[in-house]
Amino acid sequence: MSEPLKLATSSWPPYIGHDLPNQGVAVEIVTKAFERAGVSPEVIIIPSWKDVREGMEVGVYDVILGTWYSDERARFHLFSEPFMMNRLDFIRKKGSDITYDNLSDLEGLMVATVNEYAYGEEFDAYPGIYQVKSNHVVQSIVKLLDGKADLALGDAWVIRHELKNYMPSRLNEIEELPTPLSEKGLRIAVSIYNEKSQSIIKRFNAEITKMKEEGEIDAIIATYKKHY
Repeated sequence: MSEPLKLATSSWPPYIGHDLPNQGVAVEIVTKAFERAGVSPEVIIIPSWKDVREGMEVGVYDVILGTWYSDERARFHLFSEPFMMNRLDFIRKKGSDITYDNLSDLEGLMVATVNEYAYGEEFDAYPGIYQVKSNHVVQSIVKLLDGKADLALGDAWVIRHELKNYMPSRLNEIEELPTPLSEKGLRIAVSIYNEKSQSIIKRFNAEITKMKEEGEIDAIIATYKKHY
């Protein structure tokens, strides 16, 4: 692996982004793991996840940086162990009495969601939940704050980042419900057609395990979380 390993990803602050310290918490963790393994990583942040997937399919990139496992995706990709976790939380306006323990609690409600976000088949197919779609997280938050949705759904850390950057005066108007829709492990993935896929994943997993044991990943995450 003398050539730089091309890690393709798309902007998803505060996990990934051109303007973030070290290009975001996910990028910092992944690049440090590869550097510890003696691999030189080259991070390429491109406009959309669609472009990331297409580039992987034709072999332009070596690794997807920051993705969730699914059985469908595993038909074409080898996945690492999770290097951190994402929580998909329901967000309500302060003062709202809406609660959530299971999907039946959401029947008849309008939930602000984002196009191409992987909420999960059970949520997407559940009858009686009305999704109010937007193209961006901040648009979903606006719909919640303006009363056009009863709840918003997304990674609470992402939502707080968007509010802090675009509408800081309204950050205190929302709160997360204590029960998440789900928790997903954030991983890297390599095409099964890449002859080095097994080696890349094995070396990455080994370093991530050591970084977890040494507390390095928790320390990196803590430096970002103190801002939100």
